[in-house]
Amino acid sequence: MLYPYKATIAICTYNRAKLLQLCIESLSELNFPVADFEVVVVDNNSTDNTAEVCAQVPGLYPQLNFRYVVEKQQGVGHTRTRCAKEAQGEIVAYIDDDCLADENWLQYIVDFYAQHPEAMSTGGKIVPKYLVPVADWFGKYFWGLVGHYDQGNKIFQMKGVRYPSGANMHFRKTAFDRYGYFDGNLGRSGKSLMAGEEKAMYLKLINNNEKVYYLPHVVVHHHVEGNKFDKAYVRRHSYGIGGSERLMNAGNSWKLIKKFTEYVAKLGYAIAYGFGYLFQGKPGKMAMLVKFRWWVIEGFLNPNKTR
Repeated sequence: MLYPYKATIAICTYNRAKLLQLCIESLSELNFPVADFEVVVVDNNSTDNTAEVCAQVPGLYPQLNFRYVVEKQQGVGHTRTRCAKEAQGEIVAYIDDDCLADENWLQYIVDFYAQHPEAMSTGGKIVPKYLVPVADWFGKYFWGLVGHYDQGNKIFQMKGVRYPSGANMHFRKTAFDRYGYFDGNLGRSGKSLMAGEEKAMYLKLINNNEKVYYLPHVVVHHHVEGNKFDKAYVRRHSYGIGGSERLMNAGNSWKLIKKFTEYVAKLGYAIAYGFGYLFQGKPGKMAMLVKFRWWVIEGFLNPNKTR
């Protein structure tokens, strides 16, 4: 099938007008022919001035092929699906509304697919851009909290539990035609911090022997706001991790037992690692690491905590 564009840059957004504006600005500076890509923003019922920001885009960046769409069904799973359905590009490249793309981001993506016809999906590196000082308890075990995603500096095929992060993931449009879309019951919805919609999509591809690659040179920078270090946010985020796994494995007792056992083991590891922090005179790091793992278990046992 022929598509009007080589790529669609897809942005799901919810109440991040200021950061969305910066994201779009970075896309206007891409080192890639503007006639060969479009930018589609799907707004999931924002209550800030997102609509006004998007209305100004054609005037600010007339070179962009830009579309603004509203998805009424709440939840990032529904919004990601709407992006895929709206896309008119051969490749659908997702970037989060609080990220900035490197100038060669899209060129690298399109080149890789052209050179690797077997690739069905790819993901790249996400580098945090802190807007506030990091918390004293923060460490590498909390990278997922701030969207820090780094699988090294070599291209490799991703298998098993490894899969790209949603802020910098890309698919052939045909992936959705073959395997369907994102699960609307998973992922963030309003204030809920559920997760898993991207993992569930990737498992469909991997379980059907499709090729998924990690591309370390495909980089976005993720703005990290102060609320990411709020302990109440960390607790809700942790509940979301556990709750989403419970929902993804619902109806499969063996997988549920296996996942619960994994979480209990990780809690044990967290306690062991935590003593290392304690001996270094960093009890706050130990406390948060153990709490994080416990909250994940709580969310797994009671997914309603994520709502």
